[in-house]
Amino acid sequence: MGTGGNQYQVEPGAVPALRNAFSDALAKVDKQIELAGHELRVSGWANDPVSAAATTAYNQRSVDAGSALDSLRSFRTQLSTAVDTLDQTTKQYHLTEEDNSVTVGKKDDTGPG
Repeated sequence: MGTGGNQYQVEPGAVPALRNAFSDALAKVDKQIELAGHELRVSGWANDPVSAAATTAYNQRSVDAGSALDSLRSFRTQLSTAVDTLDQTTKQYHLTEEDNSVTVGKKDDTGPG
């Protein structure tokens, strides 16, 4: 499995547990993004310049472009990529096992008997 040029060796038997861990993390991040989208943005506390500036600064750091929420969304994308990669790895392992079974079966059929 690899992303961004990194390559990792993963034992075939470990892939389902690894995929489940990443999938669980993805579900938790999705929930936090959903909550953050509704609950993080604040509105001004008073109609004065100080409150307006504080509100703007808070929203910029928490939910606007380049904010903590954007970082969480980026992390979510990375988790999703990891889950997709693990799904593809599982498929590839199964295909390889099937190919090996067919190859071994053919060798057994051609032997003396």
